Amino acid sequence: MVEYDDEDDGADEEEPISQARVLSLRVDGPARGVAFGFLTMLPLFLAYELTGAGEPGQPRAVAEAILCFPLSRLGAVDLVEARRIGLGALAVAALIAFQLQVRREHGAALGPRFVRTLLEGLIGALVLGPVLFAASEVASPYVGTMTVGAGSGAGLGATAARAGFVIGGAAYEEIVFRLGALSLLWLLSKRCLTWLGAVPGASRLGAVTLASVGSAALFAAFHLQTFTAWLGPGGEPYDAAVFTWRATAGVLLAALFLWRGIGVAAWSHAFFNLALLVGALPR
Repeated sequence: MVEYDDEDDGADEEEPISQARVLSLRVDGPARGVAFGFLTMLPLFLAYELTGAGEPGQPRAVAEAILCFPLSRLGAVDLVEARRIGLGALAVAALIAFQLQVRREHGAALGPRFVRTLLEGLIGALVLGPVLFAASEVASPYVGTMTVGAGSGAGLGATAARAGFVIGGAAYEEIVFRLGALSLLWLLSKRCLTWLGAVPGASRLGAVTLASVGSAALFAAFHLQTFTAWLGPGGEPYDAAVFTWRATAGVLLAALFLWRGIGVAAWSHAFFNLALLVGALPR
């Protein structure tokens, strides 16, 4: 996760922990941490695997293909097995790390935090819809109009395989574009701004802004055929309206990631994708 505090912020490490701070640790504690976030995303990864997405001859999420690209020499069948073994190993490591952090911070157990993450993810998806539709309306005179939701033709008859693909793909996209790209861009931007002489507050704000916009642009770009050709066939031709829609969604998901962590961002993304798939959103 991206950290905001600098060493020179003047925090007193010897200051006793107040009752309010203890309460904050109990409520929020590791909820924004990567280990907890990964654990909450396991049902999304499981849906991706159980519905056959990413198997030989089946569609693959671009973000999953990017993550597994180093394993491409293994062959299609062995790659799937390696991916599943890797997910299992990461799940065990994340569970150990989370439990250690909970003990250190006197936080709540995994179950209550997981339920809270699902609720926050659902609220995030409900907010994403109106904001994206409003942004689409504002931008339509400049980039054109895009039809989504019921206009996709998926309807309530969407298959379980497609549902597993879109929600599992959302989890992989959050790992690649928020946890990976945004965090890396934040570090690079902050170092550059600090080197240029920006004060700590300005460098943090500038880095967050640049990283959010940059990762959102990458998120939109890696749905395009031009950017995914090295992964194999697939991808879409460029469409200004769709690109703007996805870039805007990327900025909003970046805000969720920075504010509430990767787990909430992933579930918001997954719920929103699922709503689009079944036509729950208006045209």
